[in-house]
Amino acid sequence: MNQLFLQLVQSVTGNVITIVALEIVAAIIGFIVAWLYAKSVFTPVIKGLEADKAGLQKQVEKLTGEYGTLNEKVDKLGKKITQLEKEVSEKDSELKKLSVPSGHTGKYVVGSTKGGGNHFNLKATNGQVILTSLMFPSLDECNKGIEAVREFCTDDSRFERKLSTNNKNYFNLTAPDGHVLGKSELYESLAGMENGIASVKKNGISTVVEEE
Repeated sequence: MNQLFLQLVQSVTGNVITIVALEIVAAIIGFIVAWLYAKSVFTPVIKGLEADKAGLQKQVEKLTGEYGTLNEKVDKLGKKITQLEKEVSEKDSELKKLSVPSGHTGKYVVGSTKGGGNHFNLKATNGQVILTSLMFPSLDECNKGIEAVREFCTDDSRFERKLSTNNKNYFNLTAPDGHVLGKSELYESLAGMENGIASVKKNGISTVVEEE
């Protein structure tokens, strides 16, 4: 009887162990299957997200570089605008200095030749000739030359400082294309020549035109 009971207990214990072992194996298999499924499904998604992340990172780096470049351009433009404003201010100051009441500027005196040509002299308020034009084929061309002098006489870059063959100073007033609009007299010194240029700047804006 005892032996039979013992065999029964051993049989039940063996069956329990077998069942537990099978459940553990089933659980392991289930875990492996779930892991393989998750890997097959989510790994491409993860890789895709990682690729998207890398792409976005590159875009961020590119935009950061472009932002830096734009900042540099803005800084350069800001400096250029500041410089231009300074130049405009200087030009305004020059124009204010050159702007004088009517009757306090010189005049243009137009002369003619027997051959029909014309020329003009720009005279200061004291009657001194400060600029002499070249010869023009007609009065109309001569008047155009006077208009050109009015337009460019306040621009210092249009004055060419020269030295004659006998070492005397003089200057030419030129148009943007390099054409000579008028020549000065000869000066003994640079200071005298610069005073002559200043006088042309002041008197060249005159609207008074007379004929000899």
